[in-house]
Amino acid sequence: MVWLSKTWNWLKKNWKYVVTFGIPVIVNIVLNVIRSNQSLEKKVELKENENKIEKEATELQERMLREANEGLHDRTKDAFDDWTEDIEEIRDNRKQMENEIDTAEKATAAIKEKLNETD
Repeated sequence: MVWLSKTWNWLKKNWKYVVTFGIPVIVNIVLNVIRSNQSLEKKVELKENENKIEKEATELQERMLREANEGLHDRTKDAFDDWTEDIEEIRDNRKQMENEIDTAEKATAAIKEKLNETD
C-alpha cells in the first residue's frame, strides 16, 4: 500500500504531464480502433463484392458454354442432315443409272463418257 500512496502523491504533483501525454495516447488508441473497424468493414464489403463478381462470372461462363454447345449441336445436326441428303441423292442417281444401262452398248457408252469426264 505504500506504493499506492507514493503514486498518488506523484500524480498530485505531476498531473499536468499525465494529462499532456495521456490525452494524445488515448485519442490515438480510439482513432486506431475506429480506423481498424472501418478497415474491417471495407474488407467485408470487398469480399462480398468479390463473391458477387465470381458468381456473375460463373453464371456467364455457364451461359456461354450452354450457348456454344447448342450452336455446335445445331451445326452438327445441319451438317449430318446435309450429308444424309447428299448420300441419298448419290444412291438415287446410281440406281437410276444402273436401271438406264440395260445393254452392253449403253454400258460401253457410259464408261467412255465417264473416262472423258476424268480427262
